[in-house]
Amino acid sequence: FAIKEMKAAEVTKKRLHALEDAKSREIYLDEYELIAGEQSFLNAMQNYADLSGMKANLFKCFLPQAWLYCSKNGVSAFVHPNGVFDDPKGGDLRAKLYRRLRQHFQVENELNLFEGTNDHGRMRFSLNVYGGERKDIAFDTISNLFTASTIDDCYNDIPSYPVPGIKDENGNWSTKGHPGRIVPVTKKELQSFALLFDSSDNWQQARLPVIHARALLSSLEQFLKEPNIRDIGEDWFSTIMWVETMAVQGGILERRERFPDKCSELIYAGSHIGVGNPLFKASRPKCKFNGDFDPIDLYTIPNSYLQRCHYVIKSDYSSYLQQVQSTPWGTKYSQEYKLLCRKMLNQSGERTLIAAIAPRMSSHIDGIYGLAFRNNKDLIRVAAQLFSLPFDFFVKATGMSNLRQTTVEGFPILEINEDISVRVLLLSCLTDAYSELWSSEWNNKFPNLLWSKESPQLSCSTFTSLTPKWTVKTPLRTDYERRQALVELDVLVSLALGITLEQLIMLYKIQFPVLQGYEADTWYDANGRIVFTNNRSLTGVGVDRKTWENAVSKINPGEKYVHKVVDNTMPGGPVERTIEYLAPLDRCDREKDYETAW
Repeated sequence: FAIKEMKAAEVTKKRLHALEDAKSREIYLDEYELIAGEQSFLNAMQNYADLSGMKANLFKCFLPQAWLYCSKNGVSAFVHPNGVFDDPKGGDLRAKLYRRLRQHFQVENELNLFEGTNDHGRMRFSLNVYGGERKDIAFDTISNLFTASTIDDCYNDIPSYPVPGIKDENGNWSTKGHPGRIVPVTKKELQSFALLFDSSDNWQQARLPVIHARALLSSLEQFLKEPNIRDIGEDWFSTIMWVETMAVQGGILERRERFPDKCSELIYAGSHIGVGNPLFKASRPKCKFNGDFDPIDLYTIPNSYLQRCHYVIKSDYSSYLQQVQSTPWGTKYSQEYKLLCRKMLNQSGERTLIAAIAPRMSSHIDGIYGLAFRNNKDLIRVAAQLFSLPFDFFVKATGMSNLRQTTVEGFPILEINEDISVRVLLLSCLTDAYSELWSSEWNNKFPNLLWSKESPQLSCSTFTSLTPKWTVKTPLRTDYERRQALVELDVLVSLALGITLEQLIMLYKIQFPVLQGYEADTWYDANGRIVFTNNRSLTGVGVDRKTWENAVSKINPGEKYVHKVVDNTMPGGPVERTIEYLAPLDRCDREKDYETAW
């Protein structure tokens, strides 16, 4: 079964037949007894009481054994997976562990310190030093380590340079040490972590976040604000909606690539959305793998465009709607405007928190964590937060691989103004499916607003031409405008949180190395189009590197470069398009833009 890589359903059907052979049955039962007995022993409360509530495994069992056999002055140290520090069910163990912990060094396996341990190219483990139980908790933690020598550098160096980020200036994983990387943790810090990440006073069981530098603690503390999303009560609802495999097996969905005719046929997957962009990518005509999605050109989409997706509703719509979850205020979840977040968190990516607003009637599979709100104003203000870099930093600090409700419901709810609202709406309302949302959230101050900087790619008419009725000219479509709106949201949300300009720039420089690399090598033409980018998620946008270096980068101001592309993201089949890039060509400086916007 293993060699043939059979799926579980296939194994279930064939197991009984295979076990008709007496010898096979004997071997199978012997192995089963051994494994079942071991599981029962390791999970038995009387054997490992410290692991109560957790799913036991061998490495966890070593910890209480070591503490049992060590004297008060004894030391035990282990390299083990980092899961015990953020497992929602690991509170009892952490309460005992923190009183013994002296040093916690969290390591990323990007440099393959251990082979065969990477899951999708990434795996977290840590080196942990334990001693006798203390009355007062006090230990050091260093996060985002890539080699062991960095630990010594952190304790020995007195550098003149600032705290290095996750990557160095050449885009390589940074192995420089710095005393500012050492984060001392006591009861005070655990109390903050418990409130931040679990909205709890039970600090003894707090989950330990991934904090790259001691100076970032003050930025995290700004999230300790009231009220939070949980305080909205029954006026919000969250769900992963359709579990992909179960929905197919249950006859709710069918795997088939097609363009929806209406929003009720639109079923989102995680790759369909980008930051503030519900039309980020479309499924390819044959969508079998993670990379089988193409970027959508927002310049060319029709008013009622819906991207190709790879699931369709199998049953009739009335039967389907009966199975859709209901909100606490009595509507069907699918019938609401909703904030969609990619459930899987790419901690090493350009952005970790990726969210967009989806139109009414649409649905999604469990690669997405969705939130609906009774009040559209709550939808807009939570969207503004989730589009922003500070909240992305917060999610990075959790170290989690999947977005959880406990994290989202603990987000503070910020007061927002028309500057924030209009940018969220301009980013999100890309088609007439959002016309009702636009009208309901219209503010008469919108036409009087401005961009924070002057640039040929930013027109005042973006705001002055706005009306209470959505039109094709309403949304932001150019790459330059959309980037600028997100930059300004970062600043506006920081101001609402109480994060300073210096802290915002520090978050960017330390925690977002991939975004920095993309910003440094993304070029825009005079009309605001991306003409070249090294951004891997935008493969197919602009020209390739060879064309860029040999031809496009050399054109003079006023000159055009004509580029032909085949667009297969529209109904009716592939279409050849001609794109004209107009010089001068330029890059953006995010730090400078932050300062200007501030």
